[in-house]
Amino acid sequence: MSKLPVEPQPNLSEPHSHSEQAHKKSHHMKDSGSRIRALAQAHNLDALIAEETPTKSLFERAMLREKQSKEQRQKNLEQIVKAALASCNNEVAGEPDFDWLIRYFDMAKEIHNSSMQKLWAQVLKREVTNPGSTSMKALKTLRDMTPKEAQTLQRAASLACSFGTDTSRKLLLGIRHQAGLFSFSKRESLDELSLGEFQLPYSSLLLLVELGILLATELESGEITKEPALKLNYQGKELMLQPKLKGITLTYYRFTPTGNELCQLLGNRSNNQYHDKLLELLNRKFVVRTDTTHSFHHTV
Repeated sequence: MSKLPVEPQPNLSEPHSHSEQAHKKSHHMKDSGSRIRALAQAHNLDALIAEETPTKSLFERAMLREKQSKEQRQKNLEQIVKAALASCNNEVAGEPDFDWLIRYFDMAKEIHNSSMQKLWAQVLKREVTNPGSTSMKALKTLRDMTPKEAQTLQRAASLACSFGTDTSRKLLLGIRHQAGLFSFSKRESLDELSLGEFQLPYSSLLLLVELGILLATELESGEITKEPALKLNYQGKELMLQPKLKGITLTYYRFTPTGNELCQLLGNRSNNQYHDKLLELLNRKFVVRTDTTHSFHHTV
């Protein structure tokens, strides 16, 4: 006798399995008290909250914690030096200033995050290949920066350009056209780039200002002449701009000297989506000729 086809039954156990997974997940999550206990144990600070009476004296516990701290700092420095060596490509090297090196190591030993260690390794390599390139002010800014803030800096650096004879980095905001007195068109127009589209909202700009990386004031260039063409460099890609009209200027934010140093440290990393939008914007008011050069980058 042939068997009748069996219809698939709804999986009633699925909701139960989800709740079971949620229970397992919650089981691994710690409450605030448990988290503090775990932190205290990890840092040898649990003597007064442990269930058993501590066997070591207060002095012995202090020495144990100091030993642990020194070992971690040594490990941090060794990881940074290892990463710096791995990034070398037999470049010509110089001799870093001894005082700079001592202060660098004093700050770098406190860097625990692996991504930030890679950035500090890049600082060391840059100072070896180009002594005097990173100021103490830039180092202190970097030291006080969280990994999240460093990622914001990286996003801003990937949108930065320079133009004209000034090689300092800028965030281009838009193109302003001031029409002549006898023009039939609008007296003034503004074509803008939305930096928020590229994960750099206004709140991020305020953060960069607070960190001393970006100047707070929106600036405007002088009128751009047709000859000679204006050179604009975006992440190692060179553009030559000739305005189609008179009265064309660029609006932008300028990086501070410290911000410029840190951008140079990060190197060139082009945001392709931004690059396309930038070309689209520039082509509205300029005749644009492009030229591509080689670049390098470092990711935080």
